[in-house]
Amino acid sequence: MLTANNYNQNVHVVDKSALVEPAAGAVQQAPAIKQKKAPVTAHFGRYHKKMETDVIVKDGILRQFRHYARSVLPQESHLSKNYVVTDSIVDELYGDMVLCEMRAAGLNVDKLVMPADACDESGESSAEMHKSLSTLSWMIDSILDSGIDKHSCIVSLGGGVVNNLCGFLASSLYRGISLVHITTTMMGQADAAIDFKQAVNHPRGKNLVGSYYPACKVVCDPATLTTLSDRHLLNGLSECIKHAITQSPEMLEYILAGIHNMRDTKYLEAVVRMTVEHKAPTLTDYHASDFNEMCPQYGHAIGHAVEHLSWTPGYGPALLHGEAIAIGMCVSAEIAYIMDLCDESVVDKHYEIFEKAGLPVYIPSTMTLTEVLEKLTYDKHYLRCKPTMGLVTQIGNMHLDEENKCYGIKIDEEILNAGMEANIERRQ
Repeated sequence: MLTANNYNQNVHVVDKSALVEPAAGAVQQAPAIKQKKAPVTAHFGRYHKKMETDVIVKDGILRQFRHYARSVLPQESHLSKNYVVTDSIVDELYGDMVLCEMRAAGLNVDKLVMPADACDESGESSAEMHKSLSTLSWMIDSILDSGIDKHSCIVSLGGGVVNNLCGFLASSLYRGISLVHITTTMMGQADAAIDFKQAVNHPRGKNLVGSYYPACKVVCDPATLTTLSDRHLLNGLSECIKHAITQSPEMLEYILAGIHNMRDTKYLEAVVRMTVEHKAPTLTDYHASDFNEMCPQYGHAIGHAVEHLSWTPGYGPALLHGEAIAIGMCVSAEIAYIMDLCDESVVDKHYEIFEKAGLPVYIPSTMTLTEVLEKLTYDKHYLRCKPTMGLVTQIGNMHLDEENKCYGIKIDEEILNAGMEANIERRQ
């Protein structure tokens, strides 16, 4: 064992710029240089392998994993050295059990354990502070020292942090080896592992360094969710609620009706299944419409900024991802109302949903709007000085810009500020 996110008009324009004396200290623009088409000597390309993932949701599967391990790992990995990568907290719960089950299936497996904190700035157990390039580098060094080949498989065992780190790890080693996620948190089963996005954090923001890379299988065992704190369960349920708000009023009704009994594995299994079934088409049909990007990202522009700030000294208490996204969805609803895309009842419903679920709804008083906006500029959908966001018109339905046939809307800074101010006014 190894240890340690034109007008068609002819208009004559007289250029008077040469007659105007430039202001003192003004920056002089260089004249435009005539552009030529660069000659191409040769062209090459090939189709990239198809990205596809099977998701397995089965209560209790890990305790009998020896019967499933060989079908979960790719056949070409059966004779290679493989690695279970987990964190120190999950390792105590499932690390040796999964390792023994896989070895009982006749697989050559070693285990790599990354650090995790029993109690971090959020007051919860987490590996978030270790989702970094330095941790990734340590993993790469450890595995290369121990030995792999091109058919080796990385098996992530843990929550979203471990899943994301291992995804980037697998995409980097030998320019890509096999990947399997065994995801043990509500956030992992509802969101983080159900994606092709793999990433680590950077001091300037979440998930800024990473890749798109598929796991061949994702294994979700709802039994592992019963060891989580209520806060970690709600953290993942926030992402489930996001899909319900953007795609299915019926799913929202089911989630809220049973949330008082959220430790029941039948309830958890049903919610995970519904969430996966709603998210999977957005990944399969990603290029068919920007709905498939805007839907999973609902609330994330503001949410990521608030989350990242909350982990900065002086801006806490630190928020979990789902908590920050709940705030982001409430602010998004305010923005939709200001833009006359929904009525006030939709905004009120957002606050009602998340308050009933026990999730935060207001931008923390420790943060100024200017500071949130500054962090927002690092969001990957922030283009040409404006964030692009998806907005909800009613529960279960996102706004479609009929003129441009798109769901992503560029939001002016004035409207962003107004939306955040409306959220803060409710807080008061």
